[in-house]
Amino acid sequence: MQHNRCPVVDVRDPAVLGDPMGGYDRILAESPVCWARLPSGEEGWLITRSEDVRAVLSDPAVRNDPTGLPGPGAQTQEQAFLALGTPPEHLPYLRASLLSLDGAEHTRLRRSISHAFGAARVASLRPRVQEIVDGLLDGLDPAASVNLIDDYAYPLAMAVVCELVGVPEKDWADWWHWGKVLVGGDPAQITPTLGEMFSYCHALVDQRRAEPRRDLLSEVVAQDDLIDVDIVAVVVFLVLAGHETMAHMLSNGALALMRDPAQRELLRTEPALWPAAVRELVRTDGPVQLARLRYAATDLVVGGVQIRAGDAVQVVLGAANRDPAQFAHPHHADVRWQAEHGGSEGSVGFGWGPHFCLGVALAKVEAEVALRSLFERFPAVHPVSEPEWVPLPRGRHRVALDVHLR
Repeated sequence: MQHNRCPVVDVRDPAVLGDPMGGYDRILAESPVCWARLPSGEEGWLITRSEDVRAVLSDPAVRNDPTGLPGPGAQTQEQAFLALGTPPEHLPYLRASLLSLDGAEHTRLRRSISHAFGAARVASLRPRVQEIVDGLLDGLDPAASVNLIDDYAYPLAMAVVCELVGVPEKDWADWWHWGKVLVGGDPAQITPTLGEMFSYCHALVDQRRAEPRRDLLSEVVAQDDLIDVDIVAVVVFLVLAGHETMAHMLSNGALALMRDPAQRELLRTEPALWPAAVRELVRTDGPVQLARLRYAATDLVVGGVQIRAGDAVQVVLGAANRDPAQFAHPHHADVRWQAEHGGSEGSVGFGWGPHFCLGVALAKVEAEVALRSLFERFPAVHPVSEPEWVPLPRGRHRVALDVHLR
């Protein structure tokens, strides 16, 4: 049984950051479970094979919260936040995030908002999503170069999630700015930004408690078993995940289709395949490379490798979704194949296990409406040049996506 502790790869290596998919493909082929230097700078296990990734994400012995585990994990998380200048009073909000919780506490908080993302409620939102999409497309200048991320993807994702949660339109620009700061990773900016977000959310909670409206925040505030820290953590999680990740999901999918005339023609002649296209684009071009860092609560074996209790475990969603042992066409979107095998193919584009993406139904509707409408309105849309990557190990984001619409 293997237990090599010599770092095989550094995920911050420019060779990986400059070509995220290619970089993780190489790791998958050469060493699917390896000891690595992770984005935080600490060392831990990098898991890339589809079967192993799904096993880890489903295993209750692999936890998001390292508190009480052997090893440096618990101290590392707390100390990392404090080292960034995070005031101690902000730590409870970070601990209360759905991304940080495990077990019963995670289930409790997730259940408090899950009703808003059921199939029936999401289906009722489709006309409003279409209305927002049509308005944004109407506002694009066909004669000019358009940044599809800032002019289309971000405004759409922001409008949908903020209307659902109950964030007033006058405040959307603040959330856009906060999201970019947090993704950027500059500690000097992250610390004050967290404080601004938490203060804003507390004020919004107080407003909804005094004057409830027909939005998700009002429904959550009315629940007796949630304290304000829980509610603020929920709002931050929903708005950030709902616009930041969604915007890059849309832009990545749009670029992939621009580069694939065969798949584009298939969707033009068989528009009923659009739901399958969204699933396949999330698999091949999803915006999230790495899942949240986790920790082994007990000794375990993954892919024939011994992992000790307290070890950090980092699964690579992007590599798992391109595993040739799992997918017939690992590196290229095949909408027809997805339509015939959807639901059984093992994609982890929306995560896996207890932390499977809560908003998956809404994300699929947004992407389907946004991409279909874009290509039906502007069938000749094409990139102006090769877009640059944002050099981040966790996300698969472009700096911009400048396109000509015709």
